Amino acid sequence: MKIVKVLNTSVVLAKRDDEKEVIVMGKAIGFKNKPGYIINEAEIEKIYVPENKSTSNDLAELMKETPKEYLILTDEIISYAKSRLSKHLNEHLYIALTDHLFMATKRFKENLTIQNRLLWEVKKFYPEEFSIGLHALDLIEKQVGIKLPEEEAANIAFHLVNAQQTDDNLNQILIMTNTVKDILNIIKFYYKIDIPTDTINYSRFLTHLQFFVQRLLENKMLSTDDNDLIDQIIRKYPEEFKCVEKIEKYISTNFDYTISDDEKMYLIIHINRVVSRSNA
Repeated sequence: MKIVKVLNTSVVLAKRDDEKEVIVMGKAIGFKNKPGYIINEAEIEKIYVPENKSTSNDLAELMKETPKEYLILTDEIISYAKSRLSKHLNEHLYIALTDHLFMATKRFKENLTIQNRLLWEVKKFYPEEFSIGLHALDLIEKQVGIKLPEEEAANIAFHLVNAQQTDDNLNQILIMTNTVKDILNIIKFYYKIDIPTDTINYSRFLTHLQFFVQRLLENKMLSTDDNDLIDQIIRKYPEEFKCVEKIEKYISTNFDYTISDDEKMYLIIHINRVVSRSNA
């Protein structure tokens, strides 16, 4: 195999003899090695083979700033999930879950916690996925040395639910896909920009929108009485709030549903990040 791109000191994008691109991990495999370097098999710890070019590109972008341990951890969690669920899981789960685990542990180290207000609902409606989430927390503690709170098991469960695509929920997936597309178009039109789709910021925002629409379709919107916080967010990001008002009007027209203040707050924050970095 030849190195195509060095992603970090221990992860590279490589091409096999059959021209298939793969993610190769190994201790210091990217250190001092350049594109074109023939990888010695003794240097390889693990190889991940994406199914398509798009996944390969997204994963390569993610691994530029993510330690390889998190992709290995994700692979173990997904393998365990497949054995328990016996369902097809969208390959994008590798990207979304790897990113989530890295960010979750990073927030934990910085004493920043985001409460999952749907913990009870996840336990009730998705018990199998939640059980896998608890197993994942044990793996994280063993391999990373961090004991994440139970809410993270629910977050992992949400990723698993979102990654399941079957004929039974094909119509819902179609509605979700079109709704996410429409919301992105509202943002692009409001700011008169093209949001780059090949960045990790876009992938994170896309994941948030998918979960947002899923909560919308299942009537499980986040909701609290913390009006002070949403007021602060609106004052800090007035333009983003105006954009969210456009999204709110679209949701109301097409679904006869009112977005909660909590959902508005998260949309404002995510829009600020993806738009400000798109203009950078």
